Amino acid sequence: MLFSLPKNPARTFFHRAPGRLLLRGLLLLGLLAGPGMVRAQGPPLPLARLAVVRDSLTRLLARDQRPDTQRVSRLNTLAFALRMNEAEESRRLTRQALRLAQQLRFEHGLLEALFNLSYYQRAHSQYDSAVYYARLALPLAARTGNRYTQTRVYYNLARIYQEQGNYAAALGPSLDGLALARAMGNARVLLFQLVMAARIELALGEYASARAYMNEARPLAGPAHDLLSTAYLSQVAGDLSRQQGQWRAARAHYSQALASYAVVLNKPGLVEMQLRIGEMDERLGNYSAARRAGRAGLRQSRAAARPEQVAQAALLLARAWLPTHPDSARHYAEQALATARPHHLRVQARDAAQLLARATDRLGQGHAAYRYQALAGAYADSIGGEDNGRRLAAVLARAARSRTQMELNVVRQRERLLRQRQELEHLRTQRQLVGIGALVLGVVLLAGGLFWRYRRRQQQRLASRDAALRQRLAADLHDDVGALLTQISLQSDLLREAPAAPEITLARLNRLSDTSRRAARQMADVVWGLHTSSEQLPEVLAHMRDHAHEVLANTHLTVDFAVSPAAATLQPGVAVCQSLYLIYKEALHNVVKHAHTATRVTVRLSQEGSQLCLSVRDDAPGPAPTARAGGHGLANMRQRAEAVGGALHFVAEATGFGVVACLPA
Repeated sequence: MLFSLPKNPARTFFHRAPGRLLLRGLLLLGLLAGPGMVRAQGPPLPLARLAVVRDSLTRLLARDQRPDTQRVSRLNTLAFALRMNEAEESRRLTRQALRLAQQLRFEHGLLEALFNLSYYQRAHSQYDSAVYYARLALPLAARTGNRYTQTRVYYNLARIYQEQGNYAAALGPSLDGLALARAMGNARVLLFQLVMAARIELALGEYASARAYMNEARPLAGPAHDLLSTAYLSQVAGDLSRQQGQWRAARAHYSQALASYAVVLNKPGLVEMQLRIGEMDERLGNYSAARRAGRAGLRQSRAAARPEQVAQAALLLARAWLPTHPDSARHYAEQALATARPHHLRVQARDAAQLLARATDRLGQGHAAYRYQALAGAYADSIGGEDNGRRLAAVLARAARSRTQMELNVVRQRERLLRQRQELEHLRTQRQLVGIGALVLGVVLLAGGLFWRYRRRQQQRLASRDAALRQRLAADLHDDVGALLTQISLQSDLLREAPAAPEITLARLNRLSDTSRRAARQMADVVWGLHTSSEQLPEVLAHMRDHAHEVLANTHLTVDFAVSPAAATLQPGVAVCQSLYLIYKEALHNVVKHAHTATRVTVRLSQEGSQLCLSVRDDAPGPAPTARAGGHGLANMRQRAEAVGGALHFVAEATGFGVVACLPA
């Protein structure tokens, strides 16, 4: 009994009908979990679980005949589960899955069916067909993004070429599958790929590389939870020990592999390991155990119709009988040679010829021994030449792959350098943009600072102007309006406190009225001076005309007011306009006050170079004094002109007096 459950209450329950149904349901549920039942395409199942899966899936397929993708997945799952123990049934189910997947255009199901067919053809040594189906499956796996099945196809291809002895061709898919498995991070997949790489290196005689792969694979055996991969690992470890002459270590590894193969009932693996263990017993001198293993292997390999294993079993029996019974050794060696020749098993034919040469020599048949030795030499030369050719081809393939890898690395390095250069250019552009941004920000901040400074200065100038305006307003009100209001107050007190004759009272009232009008006019001038219209020359000229008519209205004087066209187009500043009006006003006041005999006042405004010149003249006869004792009018006019950068002079003639003020335009 290869598989049994432990003795416990749960076992009693599962042996009953309800327990068996529940167990089958649980196993089937776990098997069918996941999309497309991908998880079912895993390691071989132990016999008891395999029987449950086979029965359950067979019932499902019989009950549900709908041609859909679920049926394709079930067919593929059952076919893969039966691949080792019921190969023909597995092939039939795979064919059904392939046809249905093609009809439905179900790429995942088609991929699994192609892989199953490739696996079946390899297991039956139909290598050309196995390669054909594997080559169909590879691009389909890449297109669908199924990396797991892609690694399985790589493994199957590498194993096909390895079994054919074409190690150069096996290197490519083995290394590709190994790289993909490392990228996936799946312990079981990586374990299979490492074992295959170790097998190829071992066949090429690269024992150090094979041992390195084995050391990398051993820690993965536990996490992989796969008896078949564990068996493969033990088998390769045994082959490595056998190549190094470590017979006991090799036998121990083969025994571990045999135990794993027995659980999953891998019949070819079981026979292979039995023969390998028998070979190690023969090397260790345990001939009876070797003969038992040889007889069992011969019987099983004949039943399975596997010529290579038949020849290996016959050779084992021949070697085990040779020390004691040369006749039996010759008999089994002849069987091995008869089996190897028609199937072109040259290694087994060479070993059989060598054993026949030794056996016939011990039997005293020198002529036959020479003939068999010559045959063995011919096979050895052929095999040696092929081995050398294969190893040379593998070396060349490895070199070509290394060269290709180096070229790819160079291309990747160039791409990396190009990306770094582009990143550098991008960083440089960013720095330039940051620099330009910082410069622009600095310019904006500088402009803002300058503008703020300008506004501050402007505000300071406006504040100074306002202060000066307030000071001038206070001075004007105090000097002119204040004095007039004081006169009005005194005259009013005089009228109230000192009664007089009617004519004197009337004269006082006239003076009071005249003073009031002058105060009102002065107040109006002050208010107008505060208005924005006083800043424009046309408005100033209009106000000058109005003031002349208003002042001279009650006198016998006429006014001749004229402005030259050039002067009318000038745009003097505010201070010039205000000074011009005040000088004009003071000059006109002096004419009214002092030129009693004058009949005409001439006012002219003209442009003299870059200056605006005002001329106010009267026609009073006789010489006029340039100044009056105690008066400040002429001095005030000169101060106003000089305050704005101008000049003022007086013209005293025989027929009148004039004031000429030239101010900057």
